Amino acid sequence: MCQLLYNFSKLSVETMEIEVDNPATKDSSKTPDKKKKIKKEELSVDRARLAQERALLAWVRTATTLMTFGFALFKFLEAQLTQNHRPPLLGFITPRVIGLTLLLSGFFGLALSVYRHIQVMKLLDQYSSTRFFTPALLLAYLIMLLIALLVIGSLPYN
Repeated sequence: MCQLLYNFSKLSVETMEIEVDNPATKDSSKTPDKKKKIKKEELSVDRARLAQERALLAWVRTATTLMTFGFALFKFLEAQLTQNHRPPLLGFITPRVIGLTLLLSGFFGLALSVYRHIQVMKLLDQYSSTRFFTPALLLAYLIMLLIALLVIGSLPYN
């Protein structure tokens, strides 16, 4: 976070001209396309926002893979134990414990990445006048909700 603050403090407020394609003015009889001035700082903030989106999506992918692997390993180990008719080598490390451990590891990794994403996006909002909807964040919330429901549903009713 300190590195991010340091990078934004060095931004200049120069402007540059970029061409904006306006579909309404494509006809040659109408006024020509206008040029819009955008601050370099805004472009830097937009690039940082997109980088944060990519990072969150990578965490979503990693957490989902970890949770899926936990579920698959649980099913595999459970099938092996029932096929061999033996208890686990270590009594307290059952397939259920291994699967739930991997599932919860993915869940908490995703939760921490969402927390970090929100922190950085709040920091970036200080440098930009526009706020963007983050579909990756919505996806992360949805996955966390589904996993929480799955874990709660798998708990014993004793």
